[in-house]
Amino acid sequence: MKEKQTEKNKQILKLIKKYEFLVSSVTVIVFVLFLTVKLLIPNITKAREIYRDGNRLRERLTRLQRKERTLSSIDGKLFQDNFVKLNYVIPASRDYVLLFTTLDQLQQKLGISISRTDFQLGAISSVSALTKKDPGTNSYLVPLSLEVIGTPDQLQNFLLSLSDLSGRLITTGQIRLEILDFGLIRAVIDGNTYFNPLPESIGKIDSQLPEYNQTYKELFDRILEKQFPIEAIEEIQKEVPVGKENLFL
Repeated sequence: MKEKQTEKNKQILKLIKKYEFLVSSVTVIVFVLFLTVKLLIPNITKAREIYRDGNRLRERLTRLQRKERTLSSIDGKLFQDNFVKLNYVIPASRDYVLLFTTLDQLQQKLGISISRTDFQLGAISSVSALTKKDPGTNSYLVPLSLEVIGTPDQLQNFLLSLSDLSGRLITTGQIRLEILDFGLIRAVIDGNTYFNPLPESIGKIDSQLPEYNQTYKELFDRILEKQFPIEAIEEIQKEVPVGKENLFL
């Protein structure tokens, strides 16, 4: 019995010696694979993430530097004046005070008579106008209808003044004319005025600035030239009563 066991052990030792190199190689390979899976691959993944983060940071830094150069080249006072006057042309709300102020100013300036001003149902008393956008300008529409009486020259100047950026912007659509006595004309004008609410946030610090090209510069210059002085706009807004916030006080 002992001899058989001894013979068996000798055979096992021979097998071990015969395949010793192969077993060692397999053991090393398995160990290397284990280290690769556990250590090397995660580190490679982290290195790639660090590389991508570095690229993103460099891109953000480039945008910030470009934004800083753009902002430093802008005349802050000019843009402040532009904003006040641009907000008079297309305000942040439906602002009927500015609208009627514009119409009153045109009556005084041109001598034309505005006998009626109508708004579409819902434009004043509800939020339905908030859902109606002009697809071309991305601004909200307030449809209106004006009835004006004047001479042909007065009517022509009135139509030109509605969209010359000298007051609240009003664009015209359909116009119906009726000839009256004494060389006067009654015109019923269907059109739109606009408003564009200000954004609730100014965006991320590295967000791109809107393009300020020659077209925008010419538009701003035209607004500065045509529009009332800022002091006059502020005075108009102070003088026109807009009602009470609390009716019980």
